[in-house]
Amino acid sequence: MLNLRLLTDMDIPADILSKLEHYCAYQERCEADVRKKMVGMAVSASQREEIMRRLKDQKFVDDERFTEQYVRSKLHEQWGPLKIRQGLFAKGVAAEVIDAVMGQVAPEAYEEVLEDAIEKWRRTNPATGDDRSRLIRALLSKGFAMGEILSKLKS
Repeated sequence: MLNLRLLTDMDIPADILSKLEHYCAYQERCEADVRKKMVGMAVSASQREEIMRRLKDQKFVDDERFTEQYVRSKLHEQWGPLKIRQGLFAKGVAAEVIDAVMGQVAPEAYEEVLEDAIEKWRRTNPATGDDRSRLIRALLSKGFAMGEILSKLKS
């Protein structure tokens, strides 16, 4: 059972550090996720900073690594670049990190994801008279830019 009393600024209890290390080792976490977890564990503000420093030093938390993993997984789920960027902002990742990682992804990867999303939509939706506008709305909701969608539909 987790003790929810407020901790003093003394040494960081090993059990809290251990739980946070396990939390971070289980899957990639961004700094904001770990900070939320610490607030939920009733860790004091000064201890949160020290714990975060230790987790970063030991490479348990790395926003760039988290962002790379997030981008890969969301591309696999056929998310467009706009929705991926929005999701990372919502996670509290710094804009510089997002720009750096998103810039590493080849534009062809986004085009391939867009093509796959179009093919999947056409396979799974019955043909009606309003297909083009429905498809465009679906792709916009997946985070693709209107210009990219229109150029891909023309070709």
